[in-house]
Amino acid sequence: MSIPRYFLFLCGQIGIMSLSRFLYQWIITYGALDDSETKLFPAITLGIVFFSFRVFDGITDPVAGKLTDSWARKGFQRRTLLWISFSLAPIGLTLTFLANHSHSKPFAWALLTIGLLIFFIGYTFYAIPYWSLIDDYAQGDMKVRAKLSNLLGLGIVLASGIGFVVSGALIEKLSSLTDEPDPLGYSMAALSFSGVSVFLMILPFFANPKKTNKIIKKDNPTEIQTEPSSLWSGIIQALRHRRFLALIALFGGSQMSFTVMTAAAPFIATELLGGSVGDVAQLLGPLLGIAVICFLFVPKIQQRFGWLRSMLYASIALSIVYACCGLLGKSFIISPLMTASVVFGLGGPMIAVLLGVEAEGVVDCAKERGGESLVGIYWGAFNFVVKILNGIAILLASILIQLHQSQESWETLAIRSMGFLAGGCLLAGVGFYYIISPNKKHKAPAL
Repeated sequence: MSIPRYFLFLCGQIGIMSLSRFLYQWIITYGALDDSETKLFPAITLGIVFFSFRVFDGITDPVAGKLTDSWARKGFQRRTLLWISFSLAPIGLTLTFLANHSHSKPFAWALLTIGLLIFFIGYTFYAIPYWSLIDDYAQGDMKVRAKLSNLLGLGIVLASGIGFVVSGALIEKLSSLTDEPDPLGYSMAALSFSGVSVFLMILPFFANPKKTNKIIKKDNPTEIQTEPSSLWSGIIQALRHRRFLALIALFGGSQMSFTVMTAAAPFIATELLGGSVGDVAQLLGPLLGIAVICFLFVPKIQQRFGWLRSMLYASIALSIVYACCGLLGKSFIISPLMTASVVFGLGGPMIAVLLGVEAEGVVDCAKERGGESLVGIYWGAFNFVVKILNGIAILLASILIQLHQSQESWETLAIRSMGFLAGGCLLAGVGFYYIISPNKKHKAPAL
């Protein structure tokens, strides 16, 4: 693949992940806006609703995976599925952030729930075929597949920078147009993100390797091609694959921790550091900037340690960094904000490793058991579990935010607890990995 085609492929991840990062970071903060009388959406209720949609999102992933694989077996290209779904998630995000205090409560909740429904349907039916393209576009070349996997991880980091850093400044600017905390800033920012993302998300369609429109299948003696199976039998087969479950355990912990810290960042900036939502850029900017640089070294790390051991080491190291985030607020380096920037920045290398090997791990496990016929199912099974865990993470974060808002004794402790919770999620993932792993001495495959 040429560099322009790699870039086109990367744009899809930047588009869809910018939307999801915007949603995860600001949904609880948006709900906490008040008009001096009531919150727009109570934190704990919003957390329960969001968790319910994450469960729904997880259930639809295997369905999308099965449809994606069936589409490919019938001779169609997976990339054509992008035309069906690329606009749904942007529409859903826009609707989710449309409610304001002038609306009646039933209408506000209707906007929120309909928006979340459309968003998660669009996210699932875009992401599963899109992520599965790393195997189609690699055409049997393991080096190309590793590069595409690394680009998916890089896309998450770049999108996180856009979603976290740019969105905070944009929301603050738009909200400053009024004297009171105003949902308008969030609504206009969501609309802006959706408009850009809908363009980016169709570009991977044009990234297919030059001079071929069909997937070239190369013989690989290590792959076992399986016959088409039913949806749930395919999921059960994937979840019985203990090496795959070990990957889910590790990434479940890392994804939960990232989700918790995403929700915590605005509150750390405003409550622990005494800043504004715009200061989120000074926390997550160093984290993501260092992560982008470190992506250059991820392929070498994979070659040296393999993706499983790379994940293990990165998870343990990142848990220490996140736990330190629970101690922020003191001026150890120049100022509390500078101290926080340095601490967040230390997590950059681990974020790069965890995100850079994710897709490689899922596809590697799928091809180990089912060749090309189970790639979509494995992605569906992976997201089925991880998205439910992410929903639990949001629910736990919303409980802490509710305690922060309603219990004076928890005002600061609840925000600090988010850092400890994020670190604990990573360590839990490592612990479950050692429990689930079929062979404790098993060496992860190196490229």
